[in-house]
Amino acid sequence: MTKIALGTAQFGMDYGVNNKRGKVAPEEAFRILHRAATIGIDTVDTAYSYGESEEVIGGYLSAGKSGLKVISKLPACSHSDVRGFFDRSLGRLGVSKLFGYLVHGFKAYQDDEAIWAELEKLKLHGKVEKIGFSLYSPSELEQILKRDLAVDLVQLPLSVFDQRFVPYLSAAKKRGIDIHARSVFLQGLVFTRPDELDTYFRRVRDNIDALHSLSMRMGASIASLCINFVAAYPHVDKIVVGVDSEENLEEIIGISRGKPLSQDDVSKISRMRIDDDAILLPFHWKLSKVRV
Repeated sequence: MTKIALGTAQFGMDYGVNNKRGKVAPEEAFRILHRAATIGIDTVDTAYSYGESEEVIGGYLSAGKSGLKVISKLPACSHSDVRGFFDRSLGRLGVSKLFGYLVHGFKAYQDDEAIWAELEKLKLHGKVEKIGFSLYSPSELEQILKRDLAVDLVQLPLSVFDQRFVPYLSAAKKRGIDIHARSVFLQGLVFTRPDELDTYFRRVRDNIDALHSLSMRMGASIASLCINFVAAYPHVDKIVVGVDSEENLEEIIGISRGKPLSQDDVSKISRMRIDDDAILLPFHWKLSKVRV
C-alpha cells in the first residue's frame, strides 16, 4: 500500500464527471480514513479549496487518530495571505503542522513569486515538512527545473490518457523531488461507457472504447488498469486516488495488492494517450449533458 495516497476532494464537495453519489457523508469518510490507516495508507491529500474536506479530516483526527500524513494546498492568493490561509487549514484540520503544503496553482506563484519565500518560512519554522506545487502543465515543471527552487514535492496528473509529464519524471527525480501522481481516473472519465459519453468527449471516444475493450479482453477492471499503469513508473512515489465509499476503497486495496502489469501491457496502454488539453484538463470541459 506504500504507493497509494488517499485523495479527499469527495469528502468536501461533489467531484468527478462520473460521480453519481455526490459528496461523501462524514460518517462514511471517517470509516474510509480508518480503514485506509489500518492497512497502511499513511498519506492523505486535501486542499483549502476542497469544500469541507479539511474539516472532515480534522473531525477524524480530533478523535485521537494519528499516523496520517496530511498534505494540503494553498489557494490562489498574494504572498501576504499565505500564512493566514495556512493557519486556517491547520485550524480546520486540528493539527499544529502539516506533512506537505503545495501551491495549488502555479500561476499564483508566477504572479507573486514571494509566495515561495513564505512557504520556505513555514518549512524553516517546522510548520511543514515538504513544500512544493500542484501542477497542471509540463511547462510549469520545466520552469521549476530551470529555477533554483528547493522543491520537495510536486503533484501532477498522470493517467492512461494523460502522459504529458512522463518525459520529465526522471529529471525531477534527479533533483530529489517527490512525485505524486493524481487524476489517474481523469475525474472518472475513464469509467464512462462509450455510449454514455457527453458529446464534448466525442473526439476521444475511440480512446475510451480501446481502454474498455482491453479491460474486457484482459479480464481486468478499468480501475486496475489505470492504477497499475501509473504504478509502473518507478519515479512515481505516490498515487493519489479518491474514493467515494468503503467498497470503492476495498477495490483499490485489492488492486494495490494484485499483480502488476507486464511491460507489454504498459506499452499497449501507453498508445491510448491523448494530446489535447481541452480533454486532459477538466477546468476546460464544457459539458452539454447530451450523450454521443
